[in-house]
Amino acid sequence: MLRALIIIVVIIGGLIGLSMVASRGGHETYDAQYFTPGPVIGLLKGLSDDETQGRGIGTPGAERARDMIEARMSALEMLTLGNSYRHGFTVEADEAFSDEISAGDTVQGVNLIGVVQGSSGSDQLIIVTAHYDHMGLQDGEIFNGADDNASGVAAAMAIAQHFSRTRKQPEHTMLFAFVDGEEHGLLGARAFVETTTLPRSSLAFNLNLDMMARADTGTLWASGPHHTPALIPLIEEVSAEAPIDFQIGFDGTDPEQQDWTELSDHGAFYEAGIPHLYIGVDYHADYHRPTDDFENIDQNVFLAAVDTAIMVAQRIDAQLDELTTPVAQAQ
Repeated sequence: MLRALIIIVVIIGGLIGLSMVASRGGHETYDAQYFTPGPVIGLLKGLSDDETQGRGIGTPGAERARDMIEARMSALEMLTLGNSYRHGFTVEADEAFSDEISAGDTVQGVNLIGVVQGSSGSDQLIIVTAHYDHMGLQDGEIFNGADDNASGVAAAMAIAQHFSRTRKQPEHTMLFAFVDGEEHGLLGARAFVETTTLPRSSLAFNLNLDMMARADTGTLWASGPHHTPALIPLIEEVSAEAPIDFQIGFDGTDPEQQDWTELSDHGAFYEAGIPHLYIGVDYHADYHRPTDDFENIDQNVFLAAVDTAIMVAQRIDAQLDELTTPVAQAQ
C-alpha cells in the first residue's frame, strides 16, 4: 500500500463446502465459508516468494508475478477486456523505484484485467482492484510484500473464484484489475481510469483490496462511506455477521485517524468521481520492510478477511443502484 500506510451464513443453494487451513502459531483454525482457500493461499505464497524479487514495477520479478496471476485468471475462465488480460502503460521514474529502476528510466507497467460477466445485461460495472507490485529490491534486500499486497491480489481472486465456482453469476459485470505501480503513485490504477476505452459512465463502483492478512490491531477497516453514505448500512449489515471485527474508518471522519482516501488505488477512482470502498488492515511492524513475508501473515485473519470481502462484494452487487450517487469530494 502507498500510505505511509462468514460466520455460517445461509445462501441460496446452501452453504459452500467447508475448508480448513491452519493458522501460524497453532491457533484455532477458521473455516472459509465462501471460497476454496487452497489456490488462494497458494497464490499469496507464490507472489511473496523470493522468486518474484519483491515484484517491483518494470522488473523480471514482476513478470513472474504476472504469469502466476494470469494462470489463475485463465483457470477461473475470466474473460479478457479486448484480446488480452495484459494492458500496458509507460511511465518515467521520477525517483529510484528499486535497485533495478533508476530515476529517469522509462518503465513499462502492466495491468492485468479479467471480466466476470453479469447476468442482468446492465452496463454498470463493478471494478475490483488490487495492486500486485511492491518495492522490489532495495539495497540488495528483497521486499516480498506478502501483506502489501500479495494478500489483496489473492483476496480479489477469491471473489472471482466465489462467483465463478458457484456458477452463480453476479447481477452486474465485475472487472478484476490487478494493477501495477501502486507503490509509486497509483500508476496502474490511474492509467486504467485515464485510458480505458470503456465509457466513463459505465464505471459504477470500485472495490479496492490492499493489505488483508495481518490485522495486528484486530480490526479490518472499511474506508469510503464518508464519501458515499449509502455504504454505511451495507457495512453495518456485514459487520454484524462478519467473522472478523469490521469497522468504518480512515476516510476523513475522525481527526485522530489518517485519511486513506487517496492512499491506495481507490484514490484514482475517487479523483474521477467514482464511488469506492477500500478494505484493508492498519499498519504493522513489517509494513514496507523486508520482513513482510508469508511466514509473518496470519492465515486465520486472512481467510476471515476474505470471507468478509466476499460478503461485501455480494451486497455491492445487489445494491449497486443505491451506491452510485455522486462522490462527495473532500474539503
